[in-house]
This record gives sequence, structure tokens and C-alpha cells, in this order.
Amino acid sequence: SKFNIILASGSPRRQRFLKELDIPFTIDIKEVEEVYPKHLKAEEITDYLADLKSKCFTNLKSNDLLITSDTIVWFNETALGKPKNKKDAFLMLKKMSGKQHYVYTSISLKSCFWVFNMVCSSIIF
Repeated sequence: SKFNIILASGSPRRQRFLKELDIPFTIDIKEVEEVYPKHLKAEEITDYLADLKSKCFTNLKSNDLLITSDTIVWFNETALGKPKNKKDAFLMLKKMSGKQHYVYTSISLKSCFWVFNMVCSSIIF
């Protein structure tokens, strides 16, 4: 492979996605406090956090390609956090059931030469 792909995520879903595409990669996770400025909304939050995660990697080599990302559920003008447990997850799903909400994922691709950010969104009822 031309690039040494580094996935900066512990997410089994993101790891499985790359494996299913038969893309060789390594996993390197840095601890990041996922705090964002309160004025940010929706995809601005995921953009900020995906970029924040990529900034922890300062010594990329010329053939390294770093992938970071962040996902939120946006409901009633609020970013919902990850549920703390099964009961919390059930209450969250019940609150959103039958109501419009959005899922935003921002992905940051970074090399030692450039950074590219993109947002994917879904509308769910």
C-alpha cells in the first residue's frame, strides 16, 4: 500500500468498516477530552472534535494517513451524549422515538502535508 493508514478510533464499527473494505491499517488511539465550545451546533461539533483528535498526532511520516472521526445524535437543538448504561439508552431511544433527529459524523483525513475534513449526515424519524 502506498499509505500507512492509521485509524485513531477504538470503535469496532469503524474498524470493521476498514476490514470489510480489505484496507490494511493500524490502530493508534490518543486520549482526548472531547469538550467543544458551547456555541457550536450540529456538524460544527463533530467537525471540531474530529479535528481535535487529529491534532494529537504531531509526528506523522510522509506516507502516514491518519483517520479520525466523531459522531453525534442531534435532537431538539442538542447533542446527545453516549448513553451511560442500558437504562439510559432505553430512555434516550424512547424520547426520540417517532421524532426527527439527525446523526452527524465528521471524518478527518490527515497527512504530514494536508488535512481534509468532511461531514456525513442522516435524517432519522
